[in-house]
Amino acid sequence: MQAKGGMQAAMQDIFVPTSFGRIHALAAGEGPVLILLHSNGGSAYEYEHVIEPLAERFRVIAWDMPGQGDSDPLVRHIGVADYADAVVEFMDALGIDRASILGASIGGAICASLGARHAARVQRLFIAECPFRSPEEWQQIWPRTEAGYAPITQSEERVRPRLRALTPELLTRWNIDRSKAGTKTCLSVMWALREYDLAADLPRLAPNPVLIFGDRSPTVGKLDRFRDVLTTASTHVITDCGHFPMIDDPDAFTAIVTREMDNG
Repeated sequence: MQAKGGMQAAMQDIFVPTSFGRIHALAAGEGPVLILLHSNGGSAYEYEHVIEPLAERFRVIAWDMPGQGDSDPLVRHIGVADYADAVVEFMDALGIDRASILGASIGGAICASLGARHAARVQRLFIAECPFRSPEEWQQIWPRTEAGYAPITQSEERVRPRLRALTPELLTRWNIDRSKAGTKTCLSVMWALREYDLAADLPRLAPNPVLIFGDRSPTVGKLDRFRDVLTTASTHVITDCGHFPMIDDPDAFTAIVTREMDNG
């Protein structure tokens, strides 16, 4: 995803040692810490167009999850709770006691696990575009899930319906990130999601989490399931957005996150 006006100068590449291997991240800004967790097959660059405006107010750190982006490869299958533990190790290595954490898709599931198991480390919890499926639903969609990650690179025709405005730069970044992760790692992440008991963790979250969805996404249909459990959640559905609201409408996404950080 092509960098926009001066952002590259504001960004810092960092590498953090953990028991899950070296984790890469992009960092910018000063102030309260906001950690961003990307979706499967992506990288920190998924948040490229929101990091700079958010960094005007906050210390923004967008990681590459273990096995993806420029982080070290996975050597075994790990679950959602393991990814949450990796976030805690990542924070420990950076000397961060407590942070607001925002995750999209698998990142949203990791946020739920963090909130349930490591509540003392979380200032404000943002769950964006997180799947909420039953075991039967996972089984039904699994052939499509496998087909979606093999082959790993995708054509313009395949990607265009998923983004509001696909550019050549976005498509290039999309396929770079998916190629870095690879089919086996991406499917391991999908297995982690499939195995994860989200319904068991949601009631354990602290009050007032933030939910963010796109109105055209494949996950927004389960928003009521989240609301039934997270009765005090602050909910935002961004118009004309799919599974990647931070890409489709970075201005709206930034405004929501900034307002909720200020209110938190």
